[in-house]
Amino acid sequence: RALLTADKNQTFVRSRMSEAEQRASPVTDFRPFIIADADTGHGGEQHVRNLIRRFVEVGVPGYHIEDQKPGVKKCGHQAGKVLVAQDEQNKRLNAARFQLDVMGVPGLIVGRTDSEAATFLDGNGDERDQAFILGATNFDLPSCKTATLAILRRLNSLGAEEVRGHELYDISEAAFHRADVWLDGAGVYEQLESAYRRTVESGGTDMEGVLDETMARFLDAWQLEARLKTYPQAVAEVIAFREEEGAVFEFTVEEWLEFAHSVSVEEAAARARKMGINLVWDAEMARTPEGYYQIQGGIEYAISRSLHAAPYADLIWMETATANLADARRFAEAIHAVYPDQLLAYNLSPSFNWDTTGMTDEEMKKFPEELGKLGFVFNFITYGGHQVDGLAAEDFATALREDGMLALARLQRKLRLVGSPYRTPQALVGGARLDGGLSAATGHTATTKAMGKGSTHVQHLAQTEVPPRLLEEWLDLWRGKYDVDESMRVELRPHVAGSELLELNVLAQNGREESKAANVVFAPIRDRRERMILSVRDQNTFDTDLRRRRLMALMHVFLIHRYGAVWVHYVSPTDDNQHQTRRMIELGIFESANTEVGEIIVAAVNRERVRELAEPDRESLTALIEKTEPVPVRAAS
Repeated sequence: RALLTADKNQTFVRSRMSEAEQRASPVTDFRPFIIADADTGHGGEQHVRNLIRRFVEVGVPGYHIEDQKPGVKKCGHQAGKVLVAQDEQNKRLNAARFQLDVMGVPGLIVGRTDSEAATFLDGNGDERDQAFILGATNFDLPSCKTATLAILRRLNSLGAEEVRGHELYDISEAAFHRADVWLDGAGVYEQLESAYRRTVESGGTDMEGVLDETMARFLDAWQLEARLKTYPQAVAEVIAFREEEGAVFEFTVEEWLEFAHSVSVEEAAARARKMGINLVWDAEMARTPEGYYQIQGGIEYAISRSLHAAPYADLIWMETATANLADARRFAEAIHAVYPDQLLAYNLSPSFNWDTTGMTDEEMKKFPEELGKLGFVFNFITYGGHQVDGLAAEDFATALREDGMLALARLQRKLRLVGSPYRTPQALVGGARLDGGLSAATGHTATTKAMGKGSTHVQHLAQTEVPPRLLEEWLDLWRGKYDVDESMRVELRPHVAGSELLELNVLAQNGREESKAANVVFAPIRDRRERMILSVRDQNTFDTDLRRRRLMALMHVFLIHRYGAVWVHYVSPTDDNQHQTRRMIELGIFESANTEVGEIIVAAVNRERVRELAEPDRESLTALIEKTEPVPVRAAS
């Protein structure tokens, strides 16, 4: 709705522009091409269809549906994720497409899988999942479920009365006894009792930490002794072992794994028996108290599920545990080997600590571009706005407490600098458009227009800083002197979005094309005496035909005038900076310069000379441009 309102406001404003003004004001496309989080579809076919219908009715054209189980759904970067069977996910995607067809509208369906980092599966009914289900190959121990409940019962018996989850089940005493014997022998109960004593002796009452510590020890011991693995892995190990003893099979290990991942466990077991491999393997022993199967998540599983979902989705998204270009390439190549034109999506998530991904700054900068080359056409940040809003609010609240209303003034200066529509809040929300409706409805008799006299909107139109337009006017004089045909546009922006470094650009305009003629990268800094310093980090005249024509001198004069600078510092100066400094002294713009302060040139500004050059009559400025005004030469100190 906010985007559609912005579109209405823009249409109203442009309807009152001349053709020339419209050409000079590019149209912003506010159409809400949103891909919404449809979660798991929230259940069965009717729920999925109803959700898609509601999205369509409010103008949302895209929806991502994931393969997690409703009710226990987690953020894609949290532990404990439970997947639904492959057929259930396909039905969700198919139901979404069916609803779009019923409504006669197009839409983008994104099929997401969390199988790269998931640990559980809701059921084993779909043959396509079975090759990734983990099973025990040693039965001489209690089931995972019984042992887990036995741990809860033992903790309750130690005195943790609130731990009573085992009472929700009906486990026989014989089964509990078998589990107790094994847990005691594995050292799990010793770990449990030690953790419980430490917690109680320290005055703690929260048993979650005790359980987490104990369950970690239990799962490590249980999975090791159960020799937990997938059925294809279990058979592959037998093949490899017997091959070392000289046996020959119809499959190599690699061929077996490829075959076993393409069929059900039942069919794979039948083929294994034909090869003389009668393997003991049971996935039921590894099921959790909730009945979930343990699975081997990873890229291979994500590829498998995505290939099977691809016919029902416009885009495929593999949720990942971290940002990794090699994994993304492996996934993309596997999908495109079967579906060459399949569109892919990638979550550039704030849940990742990007400084722990092993990427350099340059690699992070290029990461979205490299993804695009692999076919990831929809690259997004899931809750980047949330973090930006939070950081901005924290920074502003702190600044407000420390600097009072100067904090708000600084914010408004930044809004003016970047040309943000937020600098005029009453216009942003459509004040002028609503006034237009009021005037039309009342035959222009209304005296209650919101944007009329008395509105603070006009305050935000006041020019409180020296505008870039002034330099454009100076450049018009300069162009006439040097017969430069292209018109010049000036922009002043952050050097990189969000950076404190600023960049003054002079852009040569040739028809609809623009090229950067010159730039200065700098930072305005106040010293301890509140004197303004321009810290110049870089300067360039990109068009070599414009050099030695005082273009850079004009840009410096503008910056000094705008910011009221008394010093100009050139950091890590180049030969061009050295030459620039000498020429600025000769022109009287700098009074002196010190080049003996490490890797920096410190130039003192001749403020009277700059004021003279900035006078509205333009006499001194014209003389500077035309090189006709005699200026006393001053040597650098």
